[in-house]
Amino acid sequence: MMKSILLMVLLAIALSTPALAQTQTTQAVQKRSVEEEVLKVEREQRDALLKRDVKAMERLVADDFVLTIPGGVGNKANLLAYLREEPADPTLTLTSEDEQVRVNGDTAIVIGKRIEKRRSPDNNQWGTAYARYTRTYVKRQGQWQLLAEHLQTMPLEHTAVKVDPKIYDDYIGRYDSPIITFSVTKEGDRLIATPDDKRRPAAELFPESESEFFLKGPDAQITFIRDRKGQVIHALVRLNGAPIRARRVG
Repeated sequence: MMKSILLMVLLAIALSTPALAQTQTTQAVQKRSVEEEVLKVEREQRDALLKRDVKAMERLVADDFVLTIPGGVGNKANLLAYLREEPADPTLTLTSEDEQVRVNGDTAIVIGKRIEKRRSPDNNQWGTAYARYTRTYVKRQGQWQLLAEHLQTMPLEHTAVKVDPKIYDDYIGRYDSPIITFSVTKEGDRLIATPDDKRRPAAELFPESESEFFLKGPDAQITFIRDRKGQVIHALVRLNGAPIRARRVG
């Protein structure tokens, strides 16, 4: 009797093992399929950013989207305004490394390292910036949408150089963008940037060249861009790796 029971148990285990393995394989395939769906939306969202495709971005980004960086918070309206006002940079490339996807039902989190390469329109030199990111996606009505993004730039070492302070006179003025508005003034031999947002303090701009400056402390750089006549028309601001084109308005 005991032998018969033991044989029945062993037979049940033997029969269930292939079924269990098949179930685990199916779940792994389904999990990978969902991860690929999310990464596909990641690539589409990246392409829309590079091409300034407002229509695609409206579809890929949730209405309640929020962007957080150490220097502030943005939303979908800010993002779309940036795409409409900021011309596409044909030299800019965005790639990712160390991507990982975690899916839980209709929520997915993507983490990785962003590599941004572009050529400066001012000195024609190539530059590279790195940032860590965390993006949260939600699936609504069968469509994955970007709900939240946190971007943290991996700081680079900056070295101040000596330049003729007379060049600072060309940069004095007020600069405006959908994200930040600030004024640039000259105090003696120092160049100062003062945000309109009084919660943010004024900061000295330290030169890396005659047109490129950085702030000590926060990860921020400013490049002043001239037109063909040599007039400064806007400033390219990088806040934690995010490029913002601020028009000179005064």
